[in-house]
Amino acid sequence: MGRKFARFLIVLIAITLSVICICHIPALLFKELPPPANQPFAMEMKELGFFPGNYFIELKKTFIELLHFKEISYVAQGTNVERTIFPYILESYAYSLLLLFVSLFIALVFAVLFTTGTFYLSRKMQGIVKNILTVLEALPDVFVIFSLQLGAIWVFKHTNLLVAEPYSLSGQKIYFLPILTLSLIPMIYLYKNTFLMYENELGKPYVELGVAKGMGKLYILIRHVFPNVLYSFFYNLKYMYLLLLSNMIILEYMYNIYGILQFITNHPSYEIISVALILLTFPLSIVFFFIQSFLPKGVTFYDQKAM
Repeated sequence: MGRKFARFLIVLIAITLSVICICHIPALLFKELPPPANQPFAMEMKELGFFPGNYFIELKKTFIELLHFKEISYVAQGTNVERTIFPYILESYAYSLLLLFVSLFIALVFAVLFTTGTFYLSRKMQGIVKNILTVLEALPDVFVIFSLQLGAIWVFKHTNLLVAEPYSLSGQKIYFLPILTLSLIPMIYLYKNTFLMYENELGKPYVELGVAKGMGKLYILIRHVFPNVLYSFFYNLKYMYLLLLSNMIILEYMYNIYGILQFITNHPSYEIISVALILLTFPLSIVFFFIQSFLPKGVTFYDQKAM
């Protein structure tokens, strides 16, 4: 366990350094130009090119700032008040993280439930479900987010029933519609992929042996098939988290949510962007470490054990 933890710390440091270096790519490609002498208040101009010197200067500044992270400050939007980012960024961070992890959990649970239920349908219906999932998966994320938001407005307009807040006002925190929106897109992806993985597992000899022994379909699916696809679920989490993050950018803008990504957009300095992205990558790294540490050994590879 100690060796695993040491390896985890090394990985965490490598991720942190990578995030900081990636955040500074604009400094490698763009360099700020001083305003003309006769126009001291002119708009800020940038030169496009390749500036490794500028990149390392900005990188050095950020590392120094991060060593004193409690002193990193920003000017509050719409005011001239300067604040340190802590603890103000933590409120936006906690809100975004709650939406992300609740949505991911709901997507995982419903993908498994729907997949299990689908195998009680006829072969023809299973094929129809698969085709519907393919069509839904092809829909743009913006279309799904906008449709759900518009649907809530349409219901309110025709029934005077506000089923969910379609827009955040004055810093209000809304949960139902953002979580529903965020969980729907990864759920479709997971549903389809879990269905295909189940199909692949059901054709293997250990399942046929279970059927021959008189085991029920539900027992075989949950007790034997699901553990063998659990490892794929584990590796899909990385893709799901990145997918949720990309959707979160659109969602925060369309629902006027003041989450951590909106915080970055409003205060786009290298230090703040680095801190925010490090905060977003840490939870996934920690979750992966604990899952990998406590995942049963029989689930870490497709061993076809079980009977």
